[in-house]
Amino acid sequence: MPFVVSTPHVADAGTICTECNNRFVTTTPPTDGRSALREERRRAILEAARALATEHGADGFTVEQVASRAGVSRRTVFNHVAGLDQLLVAVCEQILAEATVDLLGEVERRTADLPAGGAGGRAALDAVAEATRGVDLPTAIATIHRVLGSPEIGDERAQGISRTAFDHVGGRLRQQLVHRAPGLDPVDLEIGLALLFSGIVTIAGLWLEQHPDLAPDVPPEARADWDALLDRVLVRLRIGHAGRPARLAHRLHH
Repeated sequence: MPFVVSTPHVADAGTICTECNNRFVTTTPPTDGRSALREERRRAILEAARALATEHGADGFTVEQVASRAGVSRRTVFNHVAGLDQLLVAVCEQILAEATVDLLGEVERRTADLPAGGAGGRAALDAVAEATRGVDLPTAIATIHRVLGSPEIGDERAQGISRTAFDHVGGRLRQQLVHRAPGLDPVDLEIGLALLFSGIVTIAGLWLEQHPDLAPDVPPEARADWDALLDRVLVRLRIGHAGRPARLAHRLHH
């Protein structure tokens, strides 16, 4: 399973993420006819690429086919994206978008009234962990796996594509936590998010090994298996950041 995650970074709205060379980042709403047309073409290109990848796998289609299905020119596709890998990153981000919105909304709700200081920081990380229970990650993971052609473990191309998409989700989470819990220790934040995402990545691989032929309409038994794996991740996260010795905390701050 190709889901791996590195340290998240944040791409500002309306900008190109230079770290991953991905032009399909979150953009501000169109303000004129020209921007609206560009956004319409962007959506058409994404929908075409998603359909083609679902039908033929990540290696089974070309930019020309994307352009034809989207009703745009080949040049227009390249005006939006540097190549197929960047296009697939955008498709994966689109798949993650609904779960991401739900996750960020749940984190917002759970961090509305945090205590001050270190207790608030720990509560914020707990809120993120618990919020993952309430979002439909199984559908997103199963869909991305299918779009990428159900790649084998160790497929470097698929790893890079999924990693970049998940990086952007992690970046948005980090940005929200910094805003909601300004007293959160930056080391705790980076470690907490890294451990959470690494745990999710790990159980995603184990889960797909148990259920290799999943359709996006994930059956109840597969969801139950996911929930059990996620519970194990969250228990270990809670034990980890709740039990840090005070002396170690002092050393990290100094």
